[in-house]
Amino acid sequence: MARVNRLALGLFPCALALAATALLGGCAAKSSEMAEDESQCKAVKPGTVTTVNHYCVVMPEDPVDPALVAEHKGQKVGFCCPGCTKKWAKMTDAEKDKAIAFAVAKGKP
Repeated sequence: MARVNRLALGLFPCALALAATALLGGCAAKSSEMAEDESQCKAVKPGTVTTVNHYCVVMPEDPVDPALVAEHKGQKVGFCCPGCTKKWAKMTDAEKDKAIAFAVAKGKP
């Protein structure tokens, strides 16, 4: 019995660490098919930002990648990674409007 309890106690911290990594993984945890890691999302990408926002509308702590752009109500909107474009597509117009307003209010990185 004591052997089973030691095994369970040894596995619990590993499982807890794995769960925390999945929840706190940022862009890397958004989509299993993404090749980017979180450090790539937070880095300012080369190129000129031509969108109304300089921070991602889905992950507002991350700067936009100038290559990832969508249009919403006649405005160009930028994203930090491909996973965010997929989440954006599932948002309602009201959610999109709110997200754009928040990201624009943050200003430039």
